[in-house]
Amino acid sequence: MREKRTREFNLQESMLARTKKHKRKAFPHAVIGTIICLLILLSVNWWPTPDVASVASDEENAFTASFVGDIMTGRYVEQVVDHRGTEALFQYARPYFDEADYVTGNLENPVLMDGNEYEPEDKEIVLEAGQETVGILDDAGFTNVNLANNHIRDYGSEGLQSTLTAFEPSEVDTVGAYFGQDEEAISIEQHDDLTVATVGFNDVWPLTGSEGVAESSPAESLEMIQDADEQADLVVAHLHSGVEYSSTVTDRQEELMKAYVDAGADIVVGHHPHVLQSVDVYNDGIIFYSLGNFVFDQGWTRARDTVVAQYELGEDGMAEIELVPFRIREAQPRPIDGLAEPYHRERIFQQLTKDTSDDSTYEQSDGRLVFEVDHGHVLE
Repeated sequence: MREKRTREFNLQESMLARTKKHKRKAFPHAVIGTIICLLILLSVNWWPTPDVASVASDEENAFTASFVGDIMTGRYVEQVVDHRGTEALFQYARPYFDEADYVTGNLENPVLMDGNEYEPEDKEIVLEAGQETVGILDDAGFTNVNLANNHIRDYGSEGLQSTLTAFEPSEVDTVGAYFGQDEEAISIEQHDDLTVATVGFNDVWPLTGSEGVAESSPAESLEMIQDADEQADLVVAHLHSGVEYSSTVTDRQEELMKAYVDAGADIVVGHHPHVLQSVDVYNDGIIFYSLGNFVFDQGWTRARDTVVAQYELGEDGMAEIELVPFRIREAQPRPIDGLAEPYHRERIFQQLTKDTSDDSTYEQSDGRLVFEVDHGHVLE
């Protein structure tokens, strides 16, 4: 009987055999993969949205305010508004704003009027949005917005003037940008017996110039803060400063913000890094070195961590500032919830306190982070 011998495949025959074997398995694998992808996409769309919080402030408070970080209403954010409506952006923040006497944040883009032509500046990233921005902020309850930043002149002086013109008929005041007398750079608001002044300064200069934007140089900014302090009981100073996407406060940020407190600012609101940085209490002033993004279309993790800083001034002069954590999803700040809530909350709280100079100025318990500062002088 003749013995059978098995011949080994050469390289070409082996590749052909593997290809045929793969083809037999490829179709069911593709079907399974498609089903999994569809389930993921559907689960994202069907995933329940958080409930809108019910917020109640102490009626005996002398004054309540809400502070947020960077707001950008162009690019992908415009698509979100077109899809979900103008009220969607601040849907979950509104309960806090509604309880506040005063609401402020940093508007990171110029507002361009419909039908006009504008020439963008020669820079890598240019931001802009339409006139609906003003209505969105007005309806959300903003008292004022800061315009002193590195994007407000993305369409030059014409774009800046367009922005100022767009806000003129609204209830939302602007600070940090003006064409005229220095007094126009200070916003004065009266809340019962309390007078509140707001100013804003930019410390991040593009090569396209600074005309019409308040500068952070001590010669200009400190004098303006002192003027505001003479006119008001409570002074809020915005500062656009720091290094983008860095959670570490720079020496310049610290020096400028502490100098602002020494000059008379009671609250200093920082922005530009697009991520959260620490909060500190200095010389009876509260400093938010960076409140990060609030309404924005940046998608990486730390740029989506944000807070509403809710300030409550008691009749005894003690102020409590609760840092309410949110996560940005599809440009919308939402309360953190679900299985990952403890992780996100703890990460946000760690970021807000990692460089705080005195741990006794805040308390973290029961899922809340609250700073306390003596603002008795505000009520004197």
